[in-house]
Amino acid sequence: MDFEEEVYYSLSGMLIDPLDDVENLFEDGKPCEQWYSDMYDAYMRVCERLGVQDEDDDVEIIISSLLRIQEKIAYRMYHYGALFGSKEK
Repeated sequence: MDFEEEVYYSLSGMLIDPLDDVENLFEDGKPCEQWYSDMYDAYMRVCERLGVQDEDDDVEIIISSLLRIQEKIAYRMYHYGALFGSKEK
């Protein structure tokens, strides 16, 4: 796993052994945890309205695509931060 991936997955609370100096943004009581909970509740209501048990293929595509976009942006931001952080201003 690349370092930027390790940072991203540590931030996302997805690692069993996250990096020590990286905050888990999805811990209980943090905004990302609440937003994820809100998203999941809305997702379940949409599935109920669509008459599906617990997932809909199109909704899954939307969510998965947005998460992949977010991940790509996060990696790019990491690289730009490293690039611009090393330059004098």
